[in-house]
Amino acid sequence: MGKALGRALGLLARRAYTEAELRKKLAGYPADEVEAAVERLKAWGYLDDRGFAEAFVRSRRERYGPRRLAHELRKRGVAEEVVAELVSDAGEVEAATRLLGRRWSRYRDDRARAVRFLLGRGFSLEAAIQAFERLQRGEGPG
Repeated sequence: MGKALGRALGLLARRAYTEAELRKKLAGYPADEVEAAVERLKAWGYLDDRGFAEAFVRSRRERYGPRRLAHELRKRGVAEEVVAELVSDAGEVEAATRLLGRRWSRYRDDRARAVRFLLGRGFSLEAAIQAFERLQRGEGPG
């Protein structure tokens, strides 16, 4: 087993990586060895960008909006078509309302702070305002 493959297996034992992230981590090894390691890991099913992206979105959907999720996936090297398929604005207002609702006691008296909080989490301005207004009226998500 090559050194690059051994290093890659060690990294993947700790957490999942995208192909781009793993290639960066293996940058000090010979290019042909890195390529062989990546191809072998993909064949074994240990390296799967789509699977990584699905798990990433599933685990963070309740805490972050679609803009933040898409940015994080792109930063990790996930293909744009996969990002577009997995991250959508559908249900954004409901998700923003649920998230803000869990912190409502902190933000109920300050619309600007509430909206900034949601914007920082990757929600659109429109969704943030609608979520605040829903909670202010006493409505819950959806």
